[in-house]
Amino acid sequence: MLALGLVICSGLLAAHAQTEKPSALVKVGDYTASTDFLNLSAYYQTTRPVTVKVAYYPTYKTGHEISQKLTLPAGITVAGNLTTTKAGSYLVPSLQLFLARLSYPALANSARAGYTIDPGASAYDPQATITDTTKLSAFKRVKAPDYMPGYSHGDLYVGGADAALSPIEPDSKSIRVTPDGYLEVLQYDAKANAGLGFYQKPIGMAKITKTAFHDPNRTLYFSHAVTGIKTTRVSHTGNAQYKLTLKNLHQPQHTTGNPETGTAGTFDSLYRIGGQTYYTFIGYDGVSD
Repeated sequence: MLALGLVICSGLLAAHAQTEKPSALVKVGDYTASTDFLNLSAYYQTTRPVTVKVAYYPTYKTGHEISQKLTLPAGITVAGNLTTTKAGSYLVPSLQLFLARLSYPALANSARAGYTIDPGASAYDPQATITDTTKLSAFKRVKAPDYMPGYSHGDLYVGGADAALSPIEPDSKSIRVTPDGYLEVLQYDAKANAGLGFYQKPIGMAKITKTAFHDPNRTLYFSHAVTGIKTTRVSHTGNAQYKLTLKNLHQPQHTTGNPETGTAGTFDSLYRIGGQTYYTFIGYDGVSD
């Protein structure tokens, strides 16, 4: 599930072999899907602090976006996409960063009261794009963290197959596993402006201290219980006293697209977590036949 590798040496970007080729065909339930259309997030870790500018929108009131500086500390893991952009007559390496997927603590250092980071219109909208060679050299490619659910951006919404297939946007509870290693439980804020309901302060969260992955189970460990989700106590000492298992039900849900309008079908995965079923978007099938 890893895409293009990245090594930075003397300011130069070098591509490494891919572990999964674009356009590879994989089975998703009874359907065949191209990996071009599935969520093959890449992950990068900072080797030193990096400051970027991101857009924030008013959370409740009407108003314009503001630009805020966000500092990524050394050692933080972020989701990104290595691409190229045109600068004059040249193509230069560019790293798109999906910063809205980061944990609440990671974003708190730049958030002004009453504003929320702009998540974009889709899960593929980056919040920052880096082209500066000096800043690029502060990112190193790392493997996908074990705690990230397969083909998911980490956002799981309460509900089973019916909810996954429904055209109605989720508006109840969500669990988010963040690239920087947090589990967050979010209650939808109906008073927030459109698209911002699941980006407010979590009702419960914890740093993931350990992960055990044995398909279909991905077990996350924490130093304390997490409000809003049923965790199991496994120890009374250390930093792995509580656990939560994300069980992949391996029952992918497929929503058919419309070839006449060029609308692609979608795939969602179902998980059993804390006694409830959740779904998470994992990608498109391309324009349906």
